[in-house]
Amino acid sequence: MRAAIGFLGGAALGVALGVAMAQPPLLHGIINPLVQMFRAVPSLAFVPLAIFWFGIGETSKIFLIAWGVFFPVWVNTYIGVRDVSPLLGRTAASLGARGWRNFAYVVIPGALPFIIAGLRVSLSVALVVLVAAELAGAAFGVGYLIQMSQQVFRVDQMFVGLIVLGAMGFVADLLFERAVRRLLPWYGTEQAGQKGSQIERASGRLITK
Repeated sequence: MRAAIGFLGGAALGVALGVAMAQPPLLHGIINPLVQMFRAVPSLAFVPLAIFWFGIGETSKIFLIAWGVFFPVWVNTYIGVRDVSPLLGRTAASLGARGWRNFAYVVIPGALPFIIAGLRVSLSVALVVLVAAELAGAAFGVGYLIQMSQQVFRVDQMFVGLIVLGAMGFVADLLFERAVRRLLPWYGTEQAGQKGSQIERASGRLITK
C-alpha cells in the first residue's frame, strides 16, 4: 500500500510537470534548474528530513517513495512531449485539430511510449525507496523485517524479505504490462511491429516507383 500510494502520487505529479514544462519555454526556464538540482539528490538523503517534517508515520514513507518515483516519470514525460514531431502537429492543424484537440490527440499519444517507459522504471524505484523508508522508524513492512532480522542474525528471514521484494517487483511489472496491453492493445505488440515494418516496406516501394 505504501509503494502504491507513493507511486501514484509521484507518477501523477511527474506526468503533469513534465507535460507543463515541455510546452511554454518560460516555465521551463524557471522550473528546470530547480528540478535538475533536486534530481541529483538521492531519495535516501531525504530520510532524516522526511522524519523531521512528517514524523515516523506513513506520511514520511509515502513522501519518500513519491519523491523517488517523480523524477524518472518527469524526465521521460518531458522528453517525450518535447520531441513530438512538429510535422504531426502541422498535419493535425491542417485537418482542423487545434488547441486542446491537437494536445490530446497528437502530443500525448506521441509522447505515450516515453511516459510508459518512465512509469515502468519507476515501479522498481518505488520498491527500492520503500525498503529505505521502512528502515527508518517503521513498525512493519518488508524493510522492517530485513532490519530486525539483521539485528538478531536471522539470515533466513532476511532472504525471505529479499524474495518477497523480488516477487512484488515481478508481479507489479507483470500487472503493469497487462494493464498497458489492455488499455492500449496496439502498444508494444510484435504484431503491431510487424505491421509497421510491412507498411514501411510498402511505402518505400511506392516511393521508388
